[in-house]
Amino acid sequence: MPEYIWDGETLPVPVEDIVDSVYGLLVRDVDDMSAAPGAPPASAGHLSGLLLTGPGEIWVDRAEGIKWPGRRRFTISHELGHHILHSTGGQPLFCRGTVIDEAPEVLAAVTKKRKPKVPLIETEADIFAASILMPSHLMKTQYERCDGEIERLMKDFKCSQKAITRRVLHVVPRDRRRPRRPA
Repeated sequence: MPEYIWDGETLPVPVEDIVDSVYGLLVRDVDDMSAAPGAPPASAGHLSGLLLTGPGEIWVDRAEGIKWPGRRRFTISHELGHHILHSTGGQPLFCRGTVIDEAPEVLAAVTKKRKPKVPLIETEADIFAASILMPSHLMKTQYERCDGEIERLMKDFKCSQKAITRRVLHVVPRDRRRPRRPA
């Protein structure tokens, strides 16, 4: 990564600059995700983002991005993960909101069924997104600096509470984590 794009230390990670300047992808905020070439019909479920490999575009649901900017950054990073890890041709890749929106344990509790199986490529893209937006060395450092305050981490990394909480659980050693404070 050229240092003029990101020095590896400054937060938040400039994911849109990385997507554009390093990978040559255009991020488009769109009102109708079903308008994408080859997109499934709207009745198939909500799309948060998609990667159009042919034209080199990442489409992001505009309304969702306005309402949840941290979610938008994660979606862009997730689609970049698909570009790097899974692009093999001109075929578009689509991510349904339910795949990355609801934690499997939440869905299981609501539906009283087994946890839904998340496709491996979606899990890989999620891990990629978390790693690029919240590098483990920076997450550990910031976690210590802010005494584990999730709200502060959300502000520093410009990520959602769910993404921050999951990343903390994955990279901060259990014995270094602070007990959750009552709300």
